[in-house]
Amino acid sequence: MTDKELPSKIAAAVALADSDSTQAAIDALLTLERTSRLAEAAPETAAICTELVRLAYTRQGWVALGEMVVLLSKRRSQLKAAVTRSVQEAMRMLKDEEPDQNTQVRLLKTLCDVTSGKIYVEVERASLTRSLAAIYESRGDISTAADLMQELQVETFSAMDRQDKYDFILEQVRLCLDKKDNVRAGIMARKILPRQINKEGLEDIKLRYYALTVRIHVANGDMLEICRAYISRYETTKVTADTADPWARELRLAAAFVVLSPYGPMQTNLLHRLSGDKALAKLPEYKALLKLFTTAELIRQPMLMSRFGDELASTISGGLKEDAAGAVLAWQEPLTQRVTEHNLRVCALYYTRIPLSRLAALLDTTVSDAEAKVSAMVSDQRSLKAKMDRPAGIVAFRSRPAPEETLNTWAGNVTKLLTLVETTRNLIHKETMVHKSGKATPAAAVMESAAVAAGGGGEGAPAAA
Repeated sequence: MTDKELPSKIAAAVALADSDSTQAAIDALLTLERTSRLAEAAPETAAICTELVRLAYTRQGWVALGEMVVLLSKRRSQLKAAVTRSVQEAMRMLKDEEPDQNTQVRLLKTLCDVTSGKIYVEVERASLTRSLAAIYESRGDISTAADLMQELQVETFSAMDRQDKYDFILEQVRLCLDKKDNVRAGIMARKILPRQINKEGLEDIKLRYYALTVRIHVANGDMLEICRAYISRYETTKVTADTADPWARELRLAAAFVVLSPYGPMQTNLLHRLSGDKALAKLPEYKALLKLFTTAELIRQPMLMSRFGDELASTISGGLKEDAAGAVLAWQEPLTQRVTEHNLRVCALYYTRIPLSRLAALLDTTVSDAEAKVSAMVSDQRSLKAKMDRPAGIVAFRSRPAPEETLNTWAGNVTKLLTLVETTRNLIHKETMVHKSGKATPAAAVMESAAVAAGGGGEGAPAAA
């Protein structure tokens, strides 16, 4: 039952501390706490626990505060509201007073132990763990900070706000990347689905998520995924007339990495999407770069590097410095490979047979490199259909059709032949009918005139007789 005189009893107990009887005040409040706890009066018990925490700190310091929170949490049949309020009060005092780091670490560890395994204080535990990890990170102990953050699976915390969950998970991913644990970082990043953060109000979360995604894929050397991340960041920003705004940076990086990405259906789709973007007209250099790779014409490697090399180097190094913690990515060799592959596909459009020496001259490379590239595109990447006669040094860009294709071709030819025969038969029949009807009319006229003549002679013959 609720005690109406409880506020006055709490005030009287606190007054004992003012007369230098701190222990007596604590004992009085503990007695009141026991009474309220056994009566299952949650608000009153929580209020008494809050006063006990305050009193322990103001009279006995931080160590006493931690011990008081532990004592209150371990009392028999302790109410959830009492534990929650005690922890929250300790966290508030820790934030307001800002003691030295060693004291903070000791108290944070104590509070983490108190909240461990208690679902009703899971949000507080997440906040405490993050604060403790931040202290270790400031000391340079990234490994310990990352391990602390990984202990919590916040995606299962039902009481935690969704945006706070995303923020906590992204912090886990960042610490894993700082720890050089890229595999675990990739696993944790998959806890956030892109469609979940494509909502209004989550723009900052989305930008952070894709920035961390860039760091993960830079470590793996996955150009296509880096391109997709920058396209998502570009779609999050707002296009303006100023090319110094964030949208222009994201679009430059997306255009650069789509060129560096290996050829495939997705890469082709992204390449044409970006080249058709109206905002790209405000970045003429990148519009011209994408036009080279969307046009069926040969690209001269020296010309490409002299015109776009410095711009690409500046864009890629600047972007990775901000988004990938200064990671270095070798982009010159992938660009050379993409240009060679593009030129090979162009040659396949215009040639059916070509000498290797001529092909190497068109690709700006040696005969051995051209031969190796053709073999790789045919056997490994399966992006080119060709056959090579090595003794003769001839490349044929037409492969032997599969048996199914040959049968389909034959079936189509038979169908066309039968249709042609049927059409010819109908035309012959039509011509025959027209020819017969044309001859039938004169014959009838002759027979009719002959009959008339024969009838006239018959009448005159008897008369003559």
